[in-house]
Amino acid sequence: MNSGSSLRAAPVASVVVLFSGVSAHASDAVEKFFGSYVGSGTAERVDRKESEIRDLDVTVESYKDDGFKLKWITVVRGADGARTGEDVKRREVEENFVPVEDKENVFVLSADGGLFQKSELPNPLLGEAIRWASIDGNVMKVYSLAIGETGTSELQVYRRTLTEKGMDIVFIRLQDDDVKVRMQGTLVRTQ
Repeated sequence: MNSGSSLRAAPVASVVVLFSGVSAHASDAVEKFFGSYVGSGTAERVDRKESEIRDLDVTVESYKDDGFKLKWITVVRGADGARTGEDVKRREVEENFVPVEDKENVFVLSADGGLFQKSELPNPLLGEAIRWASIDGNVMKVYSLAIGETGTSELQVYRRTLTEKGMDIVFIRLQDDDVKVRMQGTLVRTQ
């Protein structure tokens, strides 16, 4: 192993050690987010100087008594604002988060696994994103950090803030220090 490889591996090892020790210290703070929310938002694609209308659907529910499951669907409407057509894009994500040991209201993406699967945390050096969440009062932030093929970074931050009627969402995607996408939306609680 050359010194460059060991330097790149050191941050990954630190992240794996940080997130590998999980325990069951359920937080009441996460329970107030449980429910389903629907709404819409406007995204600015900074690099293209374009705006997009996005329909948003978010569900937060219990996962293994001490964590939470976060599901969201984003529909990017077509150029004409329609919900149908070849240029409409739909993305559906479901992720499970478990508490991080000795960090109050900090959660890490649960390693996949089960009876016949090996549980592993993502390896950012292989292009797999590290994801974690934190809750502070009425704000849940979910972070996703990935390393590109040329060593560049991509950071995504979702800030979900509870409101009287539901939730406000702010999203930002950065590549290194360049903002690529900004999005703001408002959702109402449906259950």
